[in-house]
Amino acid sequence: MRKLMLCLLFFLGLTVSSSAGIWEDKCADCHGLIAPSKEQLLNKFKTPEELALKAKELSDKKIMPRFDFDLAAKELFDEVSENISPASLNGTQNLNFSLLPSYPPIPSDNSQTTAKVILGKMLYFESRLSRSNTISCNTCHNIASGGDDNHQVAIGYGWRKDIRNTPTVFNVGYLKVFGWTGKATSLEDMVKMNIQDPVKMNGVEDRIVGKIKSVPEYISLFRKAFPDEGDPINLENISKAIAAYLRTLNTFGSKFDRFLSGDTLALSDEAKIGMNLFIEKGCVKCHYGAMLTDEKFHKFTIDNDPGRFEVTGNETDKGFFRTAPLKNVALTAPYFHNGSVLRLDLAVKIMADRMLNEELSDVEAWRIKVFLETLTAFPSVDARVMPVLPQQDD
Repeated sequence: MRKLMLCLLFFLGLTVSSSAGIWEDKCADCHGLIAPSKEQLLNKFKTPEELALKAKELSDKKIMPRFDFDLAAKELFDEVSENISPASLNGTQNLNFSLLPSYPPIPSDNSQTTAKVILGKMLYFESRLSRSNTISCNTCHNIASGGDDNHQVAIGYGWRKDIRNTPTVFNVGYLKVFGWTGKATSLEDMVKMNIQDPVKMNGVEDRIVGKIKSVPEYISLFRKAFPDEGDPINLENISKAIAAYLRTLNTFGSKFDRFLSGDTLALSDEAKIGMNLFIEKGCVKCHYGAMLTDEKFHKFTIDNDPGRFEVTGNETDKGFFRTAPLKNVALTAPYFHNGSVLRLDLAVKIMADRMLNEELSDVEAWRIKVFLETLTAFPSVDARVMPVLPQQDD
């Protein structure tokens, strides 16, 4: 009897017409709970012909009754097409949503070598770079989660709190502007600043170099990574090695990536509606391209943070912050430069109100959130596995 019930529910799923009322009245209470959802059916079967063929096989086995499977499958697939207007799809292409290149740009003064990446990965997890020997880069930029720390603001040396939320390091090699205020001019500079920042790692170059030189294995690794230098252990090269490793923390293959590659079924109906809203409401004015950021500074006043002013000293830059990249945004709560908002849908509503003068309904914000969740992917497993760190000789 249970098998018959499931088959009948599957039958109902196949007979969904383009009328939303029939689905809501007859099918919605079961599908997605004890029977396959629309999304599951559409993800499993790539074409209406394939779906209809499977249904005919079940009917031939007397598992389900015979009816016009071709028409039923066509109606189900047509419902998806009706939810996505051609104008929105064309707009996506015109607005320059794009896939990340296979490799980020590599600076001419920091070649990307295997030896350097191996060393950089160890140094990324190395707490001896901090004054207290307890804080590593991974402490605040945890690559086992979203490349950040999920705290409101960063917590560093001596439990000191930074004034800003920790950005993710995933895909950071593709950026040209680093941090909320653009204080660093390169990825290497950003690494060096964070190591020396008194609120974060509070590292002092002489002490760091002394600790690293006391470990024979590190001496060997530095010579391999920087073979043309007689004394390669210094803060400059530490920063270069870590930056080389960071350029391997790239995320490919998200649902949205697959959608951009031509797999129109990679996104659910709700995610596609959310994508349309993201475009129509104007979010794409600042969030576009492969990283979904224009990398520009915009005024966003929710507190007294001076923002870009601390870098330029220009009064007109007060309260200006870099547009946050949105790849993997679902992993990086809480949101905004001060980490004041825990929920992504609420952050969407606030941004629409403050930046676009758009008052989104709860449903609209939720659908945009569903779309943003399709931007999630992780770096390779090899890049995220914690290395065994070398120890001092006794």
